[in-house]
Amino acid sequence: MRYAEILRILGNYLGYFSLLLWFPLSIALYYEYVELPEFHPQPHSSFAFALSLLVCFSSGMLCRFLGRSAKGLLFRREGLLLVALIWIVSSVIAALPFYFSGTLKNPLDAYFESMSGLTTTGATLISAKNFDANGTEIPLQILSAQNSSYLYYGTIDPITSKEGALLTGLDAVSRAILVWRSFLQWLGGMGIVVLFLTILPALGVGGKTLYQTETTGPVKEGISPRLKETASLLWKLYISLSILELILLLVTNRSLPFLDAICITFSNLSTGGFSIHENSIAYYNNMYTEWIVILFMILGSINFALYFYVIRMQFYRIYRTDFFLFLTLILIGSLCTGFFLWGKASQEIAQNQGIYSLGSALRSGAFQWISAQSSTGYFTANYDLWPLSAQSLFLIAMFLGGMAGSTSGGMKTTRYYLLYKIACNRLEGLFRPETVRKIYFSKTEITPTVSIMILLFFCVGLFSSVVGASLYIMQGIDIDTSLGLISCFINNVGIAFREAGPLRSMTFLSPAAKLLSIFWMLVGRLEYFAIFVLLLPGFWKRK
Repeated sequence: MRYAEILRILGNYLGYFSLLLWFPLSIALYYEYVELPEFHPQPHSSFAFALSLLVCFSSGMLCRFLGRSAKGLLFRREGLLLVALIWIVSSVIAALPFYFSGTLKNPLDAYFESMSGLTTTGATLISAKNFDANGTEIPLQILSAQNSSYLYYGTIDPITSKEGALLTGLDAVSRAILVWRSFLQWLGGMGIVVLFLTILPALGVGGKTLYQTETTGPVKEGISPRLKETASLLWKLYISLSILELILLLVTNRSLPFLDAICITFSNLSTGGFSIHENSIAYYNNMYTEWIVILFMILGSINFALYFYVIRMQFYRIYRTDFFLFLTLILIGSLCTGFFLWGKASQEIAQNQGIYSLGSALRSGAFQWISAQSSTGYFTANYDLWPLSAQSLFLIAMFLGGMAGSTSGGMKTTRYYLLYKIACNRLEGLFRPETVRKIYFSKTEITPTVSIMILLFFCVGLFSSVVGASLYIMQGIDIDTSLGLISCFINNVGIAFREAGPLRSMTFLSPAAKLLSIFWMLVGRLEYFAIFVLLLPGFWKRK
């Protein structure tokens, strides 16, 4: 193992990552020294970001010093380890502002929050603390429908504004910290390694390994012969779509604060789902905002290579089965969810309760289905009270995901399409063994090796889901919640059910369950193999 090479590249990466911290630091400085105090009664976080920046830069210099003997060669094994290290170390650095600012006083909670952000999972540990009449903190208690009892403490101290209003939960958190949470999702959506390849010199064979390890899907499509140019084009498109969404949000909803629009944009296109309000998108109670969010949840779930085909006027290249399969699933899932809601009691958060009309059922059902399938995790209603038929559809949507090469989580609809073609091919071989048929995807032949990897992916995914749910149950978590948790974390979705439902956080998890959740989030983001291969003893043996 060429550890000097790994340390050198990791040092370069941390040096550039420290530059990213200037963005939330500038926002924190603005709110502390420019904005009027009555508009920002929350605790300030300038020192926390400055200290985090210093730690990140110093760590980068240390890694560069330790890797000074590197020869500039990086092979596949080192590339796999480096990708995992970049995600783990990035989450450590990203957790420092949460911890240094006192937002999350437990280092494990801070690391959970940062990993949830970078992997675009969107699960949070930010929750209001509970106090009795004497001002003494008391635990929160939840009794599930299956008679499981959860006793836990909140994480955020309440504050009082100058007008005397009591601010709790997310409302009591520094604005710069909230922007940082959403910004982490924006970075993780396209991929921090892809960003890394954009700003650093080409790494040859190693650089290709890094790119293919982080990008999602069974077939890694390149939009340019040069790897660095591909990464650069992806980020240019990503930034352009982000600017477009920001403009649309501000134009269609004049009452939407600029900071809110920024955070929605960061969390939406990346299909992350972090919100700066407890009620998520329901807080705004604006139809136009909801439809723009729906639009960009879909856009974020489409293979980004298709956008370049459109830009280059190569429209014939978007006529792909996996693309139409994705759109068909969006349509069918939205209609089915709306049908199950039609005539049922409304559970909309920001509206008067009543009965779902056909229009409101389709609107709410479409939003929640697309939020689940795209792995965004936004909500406008308490779907945990919806009919079980609708909730079961969400479980399916969470595992479906978007297209390969997108920012969404899940197993990807592209893999399901290829699984279908492989299954048909193998079944035909039972009664026509003499026939040899090749499988193609977008004019690319799917080799037997790729076919085996796709089948292995589904086997590993199914096995991990069963094991993960069982481990949560062993932690004393009820079955419904455990199933929702593993579906949430391994697919990087951010929504779950019962005790982890839309109006609650993940604060009830024990330290062991939090560590387990962090592991599943990372495994899901890097699609199993890049992490599981590190657990093999043979990986660490000398050649």
